Amino acid sequence: MAADGSLERQATQALAKFAATLTFDDLPAPTVAALKRMILDSLGTALAATTLGDGCREVMSVMSDLGGKPESTILTLGTKVAAPNAAFANGALVHALNYDPIGTEIGHLGVICLTAPLAVAEAVGGVSGRKFLAASAVACEMTARVTAAIARTGRRPSEKFLSGQLLNYFGAAAGAGRILDLDPAQMQSALGMALMQMAGSRQIVLAGDPPAKAIYGAFPNQSGVLAALLSKAGLGAECDVFGEPGGLYPMIYGGACDSDTLTNGLGTNFLLDEVEFKPWPASNQVHSFIEAALNLVRDGIKPSDIVEVSILANSQLRPWCEPLQIRRSPENAAAAGNSIPFCVAAALAHGRLNLTDFTADGLKDHETRALADRLSYGLENGLKGAQVSVKTRDGKDHVARVETPLGHRSRPMSDADLEAKFRDCCNHAATRPSAARVAQLIEMISNLEELDDMARLVALTNGADQ
Repeated sequence: MAADGSLERQATQALAKFAATLTFDDLPAPTVAALKRMILDSLGTALAATTLGDGCREVMSVMSDLGGKPESTILTLGTKVAAPNAAFANGALVHALNYDPIGTEIGHLGVICLTAPLAVAEAVGGVSGRKFLAASAVACEMTARVTAAIARTGRRPSEKFLSGQLLNYFGAAAGAGRILDLDPAQMQSALGMALMQMAGSRQIVLAGDPPAKAIYGAFPNQSGVLAALLSKAGLGAECDVFGEPGGLYPMIYGGACDSDTLTNGLGTNFLLDEVEFKPWPASNQVHSFIEAALNLVRDGIKPSDIVEVSILANSQLRPWCEPLQIRRSPENAAAAGNSIPFCVAAALAHGRLNLTDFTADGLKDHETRALADRLSYGLENGLKGAQVSVKTRDGKDHVARVETPLGHRSRPMSDADLEAKFRDCCNHAATRPSAARVAQLIEMISNLEELDDMARLVALTNGADQ
């Protein structure tokens, strides 16, 4: 035990100081590039969710009705509401399609790279792209380190809780706080109030992914903005947010925490650089299976030739396979994105998997349903990656295995791939932007450090050509 407290208490203080003092000039070029890619990707997934995201229509309606001081915009609606309400609505949109950036070890960074900092930036006014990139870095790095500190102990961040909700309260509070220029003590109070609010039971997934599961990104973004605003107003909540007896790790993870991960290289080595981007709108746990199925199609397998489909998965992926009948025929897009059977069947049926497969019509697609009904699965402890096997009418067995899918940091999506994904997402927006405006958005984000006011990005997103 150090003289000034536990390692976790020291980590709380170090992270609060980092979050309060980081500037754009502190960011390495690769980190800036990663942030811009995340911001573009998250904005695109949010726009697509305005028409395709489960629960998003209800969220946008309720937040519009709640209103409040008209200071921050609900994306595509153009409606201005109080900053916490905009953060709630836009936070729901970013993750609703399960298509936003994530890292295998560092968690759901897409949930908070954009939303909470943007809501506060618009409310404050005059926030430059340079300052916004610093705030986004703070939000992402906070979440990345808090998540990796669990993952590196060998425990899964998502055990009884949705880590993408639970662990993003801290990142959202830090990102919002950086826009508000909180000092280190105020930042620690914001983190303390994030701890007071954090939630995210995994029961919503284990119960079969009802539509509300899709909007869990709303809660940490709203709470993070509230925490930062309350701290800025003078409300103190300084405490050890990580350590004994009631901090994050003892309360949720039985004390499991690699404390060194929280602070080693802080400010010089950015874990957020390890972020990964999704080629398909589904849980990243499903991607190896999607690619294996697509490889079979590329090898010439036609859906009409398939009589049986079987998948082999790591035992930890049981929730993505069971209950089998529900996973074969998911009732909503959130459940479909968490279903290995559905995603494999859709990929085999159409030779691709994209946003249209998660629409109401896509979920009922006859060819997908027929293949899903012929699908069985097996589980194996320690299995790496995915195996998809099909038996064809000629009696032959065909097997495809993928250990590391496209989108993994060792097989990253290119800038061109991400821009194509962004354009596709924009085609599903409630107010579809012109091709010229989409190009303007891509250009603005690629040069975000030159932007004088983030309100211009919001205006362009919502229909005001520049």
